[in-house]
Amino acid sequence: MRQSFFVTASWAVFAAAHGHVKEYIIDGTSYPSFDPKSDYDAKWSAKRVEWGFSKAKGGVGPVENVNGPDINCRFAPLQAPAITGEVRAGANITFQWADWFINHPGPVMTYMGLLPESGDVSQTEYFKIDQASYDPKTQEWGTDRLVKNDNRHTSTIPSDIKPGTYVVRHEIISLHNALNDDWVKKISGAQLYPQCIKVKVTGSGTATPKTIGKFPGAYKWDDEGILYNVYFHPNKYVAPGGPVYQSASFAPPAGPKPVPAETGWPAGDQGTEYRRIRTQSDKQWESAVHNDVASHPGKGGCIWEVDQTPKQAKCTQTNPKDPKYKGLGQPPESPMYVSENASNRKNIGRGPVVKYLFDPTQPRWEQRSKATGGKLNYVEENENFAVEWKA
Repeated sequence: MRQSFFVTASWAVFAAAHGHVKEYIIDGTSYPSFDPKSDYDAKWSAKRVEWGFSKAKGGVGPVENVNGPDINCRFAPLQAPAITGEVRAGANITFQWADWFINHPGPVMTYMGLLPESGDVSQTEYFKIDQASYDPKTQEWGTDRLVKNDNRHTSTIPSDIKPGTYVVRHEIISLHNALNDDWVKKISGAQLYPQCIKVKVTGSGTATPKTIGKFPGAYKWDDEGILYNVYFHPNKYVAPGGPVYQSASFAPPAGPKPVPAETGWPAGDQGTEYRRIRTQSDKQWESAVHNDVASHPGKGGCIWEVDQTPKQAKCTQTNPKDPKYKGLGQPPESPMYVSENASNRKNIGRGPVVKYLFDPTQPRWEQRSKATGGKLNYVEENENFAVEWKA
C-alpha cells in the first residue's frame, strides 16, 4: 500500500526552512540584524543590537524544543549586543524578515522585558506587546499578512511603560508540522523562530506590565497554540504566551527621533562591500531549506521541492509559492482534503465537533503501536491511512 505524504511525514526527517529578520527599523533608524554567514568574520568588526546566534549551531533554522535555552533568542550560547537601539515609548519597531515560506503558516508575535542589571538575557521576564494570529473571518494567518506586507511586521512600543533598557523578543511560530509531536521527548513539531534585540526606551511612563515569565518556561510543548493540527481543526486558534498588554492610554512618542551614534552598518567602501555580502547571504538563506542530513544533495541545504523527500530534492530554485502549498498533504477526512495532496491553505472548520487524527494527551501513534505490539485501529481511504483513536 502506498503511504500518503501526510503519514510518511509523521516519522520522516522533516525539512525546516530558514527564517530570520534581515533588518530592524527602530524608531525610523535602520540597524542590521545578526547574520551567521558574515558577522563572525573579524574584518567586519560587526556590532549589533541583536543577541547573535551561537557559532556552534550556525544557521538560521528553527527552534523545536520550547523547554531548552534556544527558545529565548535562538541558538544559545548567545553573543551579547555591542550596541543598543534607541526608541521612544509610543514609537514603532519594524522587523524586516527574509522571504517567508508561505507554506509555513502561523502567528507573528512580539514580547518585551526589562533587561536585568546583570545583562543576562536568559533572566528576562517578558510581556507580550502584539500578535498577528489566525483571523477566522479572512482565514489568514499572521504569516500571510507578513508576506503581503513585503515580509515586514511592525510593533508599537507601549507609550506608558517606564523608561529603561529592554529586550524586545520577536517571533514567528510555524505550524505546518505542529501536529507531529514527540511524546517521549515532550516536543511538538512546531518550529519557532525567535530573535532578540536590545533597546533603550525613553519617555515619562511609569507602567510595569505583568509578565508571563521567562523563556524557557513561558510556553509548554503541549500548549494548544504549540501542539496543533493546522490542517484539520475548528476554525479557531489560541496563540501561546497569554494576552497582549493593553496600555491604560496611548500617547504619541514625545520629543525628536533619536539619532544614534552607531547602528552597526559599516561606513564608506567597507559599508558598500558589507551590504553586497549581506545581500548575497540573504539570497542564499531565502533559497534554501535545511534538513540536517549531510549525505543528501547539497549537504542538507537543498530545497524541499514539491512531492520530494529530502534525499530526492534537487538543489534548484525554491518554489514555496508556485504552486501554492502543493505537496503538504491533508488528512483524508479534512474538509480541504484532495487526492493529489494539494491544499489551498484555507482552514474551514465544521463546527465544534471535529475528529482529530491525534490525541495530544497520548503517545504518538507509532510510539503507542510499538508499546502495544503493533495493535492499532486505523482507517483506509484513497490509499492513505490515519490513526483512529478510540475513546
